[in-house]
Amino acid sequence: MTPPPQPGPTPDLKRRVLAAVQTEPAPTQSAVRQRGWLTFFICATIALAIFAEAGGVRPYDRPGLLIVWTCVGWIVAASAAAALGVARGRSMLGRSTRSLVLLIVALPLALLAWKIGVTVLLDPQMLAPWPGRPGFRCLGLSLAMAAPLLVAFIVMRRRSDPVHPGIAGAVLGITAGVAAGTLVDLWCPIAYLPHVLLGHILPLLAVASVGAWAGRRLLPP
Repeated sequence: MTPPPQPGPTPDLKRRVLAAVQTEPAPTQSAVRQRGWLTFFICATIALAIFAEAGGVRPYDRPGLLIVWTCVGWIVAASAAAALGVARGRSMLGRSTRSLVLLIVALPLALLAWKIGVTVLLDPQMLAPWPGRPGFRCLGLSLAMAAPLLVAFIVMRRRSDPVHPGIAGAVLGITAGVAAGTLVDLWCPIAYLPHVLLGHILPLLAVASVGAWAGRRLLPP
């Protein structure tokens, strides 16, 4: 026996839906861009305020050249991550999955090698252990400053990745972590390998994981 047909939407309901769509038009691309940059400015200001509250730049006994070169490495890494992760490039689908995965894997390893390598060349004494400084303060400061930056990047890229939103979100997390890590490197003079792994590299992986979770929920159109 054929089941009776289900009633469709009434003409009145259709009119109300169309009226609602017309009264709430989609935001223009310019408005979305302005909202994204405003969010970024606010969140970057929050991150800088956290950095200033923690004490800002703390040279200790580090040579100025060591501070400059280690910071340059973090800035270059943050710029590369932003160019690949935050900017979508010419394609409307964003960067390729392969390039994003390569960035996620290579960036923490490259930063670790840069930090240790530059310190070996310019001031090997900074590689010595620091009793009582395992790296938890750097870990907390990195996460605290990366969190608002990740929020800004997610807002800027919201509903824009139909192909690999989780991977794209992880790259946004890496970008936020490296940007925060640049400030942490100015704040922390320690280059002892276990400290660097815990306080400077682990936050990148942690924020990338959070970014992947957020990306799967907020980046798909």
